[in-house]
Amino acid sequence: MRALAVPAGTRLSLAAGEWASHLGLPGAAPLEVRTVAVQGTANPPAPVGMVWVRGHLPECSGPGACARSWCVRVAVRLDVLYDAVASTPEP
Repeated sequence: MRALAVPAGTRLSLAAGEWASHLGLPGAAPLEVRTVAVQGTANPPAPVGMVWVRGHLPECSGPGACARSWCVRVAVRLDVLYDAVASTPEP
């Protein structure tokens, strides 16, 4: 099995329960994120069955507008990431 590769700029439309906050608390509302990077291993680790995703919110104007290269970090369920990558057309 090959590792999950999520291209930068992938738009994730996350429903409540498909993501968790930077504190590991389950997301209670829908969330849109444009990915910057997906962290396979991180400290602290993501909740079980999830991986950390760094990205930008839709209203963010990009990396220059944020203090770092990303403005939000959330844990996303692996199945949601697989579905997002599978539905992204190849260039």
